[in-house]
Amino acid sequence: MASTLVERQDGLVTVTFNRPERKNALNAESWGDLDRVLAEVAVNPEDRALLLTGAGGNFSSGADLSPGDGNTSGLTGRGRQPILTEMRVVGDIINRLHRLPKPTLAAVDGVCVGVAMGLAMACDLVLASDRARFCEVFVRRGLALDGGTSWTLPRHVGLRRAKQLAFFGDMVRAEDALAWGLVNEVVPADELPKVGAAWGRRLAAGPTMTLSLIKRQLDASGSLTFEQALEDEARSQHIAYTTKDMAEGIRSFLERREPKFTGS
Repeated sequence: MASTLVERQDGLVTVTFNRPERKNALNAESWGDLDRVLAEVAVNPEDRALLLTGAGGNFSSGADLSPGDGNTSGLTGRGRQPILTEMRVVGDIINRLHRLPKPTLAAVDGVCVGVAMGLAMACDLVLASDRARFCEVFVRRGLALDGGTSWTLPRHVGLRRAKQLAFFGDMVRAEDALAWGLVNEVVPADELPKVGAAWGRRLAAGPTMTLSLIKRQLDASGSLTFEQALEDEARSQHIAYTTKDMAEGIRSFLERREPKFTGS
C-alpha cells in the first residue's frame, strides 16, 4: 500500500498521508513522496493549489520512530545519517512547502502531532475537524522543537502561548486551537472532506500568480518596515497588472459576472 496518495483535479493537488494503521506516521517513503510532489507542484502550471490531509481519521502522528520498516534506512530514506543531516533534509522539505509559490491548505482530522504539526503550520490555511487534536509532543520525548514550529508557533499564537504548547506538550482540542489562532476554521468531522475540497477548489480557481504575490507579501510582512511594505506592494501590483487574470478580473467586473481565472 502506498504511503502517500496523490490526486489531481481541476488544478487542486490533494496529498493524503496513507498509513492509517500507524495514524499516518511519516516514514522515509512519506518524506520522499512529499519531496517529489512539492517539486512538481512548484513548476507545473496545471497545479494551482495544494491540499494536505490524512487517511483513516487522522492527519499524522508525526515522524515514524519505530524500529520497524519505517526507520530501517533513516528518517528520510537516505541511509543512516547524523540526526543533524536528517533534520536538515526534513527542514528543506518543510521550507519548500512554506515557500511554495501557490496556496496551500491543511485539512486536519484526528491527531496532528510533532513534525506533522509543523507541516500543517507551514501551510497557508488550516481547516480542522471538531475532533482534531494538536500536540507539540517533543518535550515528552526529550527533544527540542522541529518542523519549523519554533518559528511558526509564536507567529500564530504569540510567544507565551507557544511556550505553553512547547513546555508542556499537552494535546490541544480543536476549539482551543481555533481560539488560540492555530487554525482558521473548525467543522464537523463528517464535513471536513467536503469543506476541505471546497476550500481547495476555491484556491485552485483563483488568480494563481496574484495569490503567489499576496502570499509573499504577507509572509514577509514581519521583517519589513511599513515603508518597505508599501514599496513591495507597488512592485507586486506592477507585476499583477501584467497578468491575464488581472485583465479577466476587470473584464468580469465590467460585465457583472464571476471571473474565470486561468492562473496566467
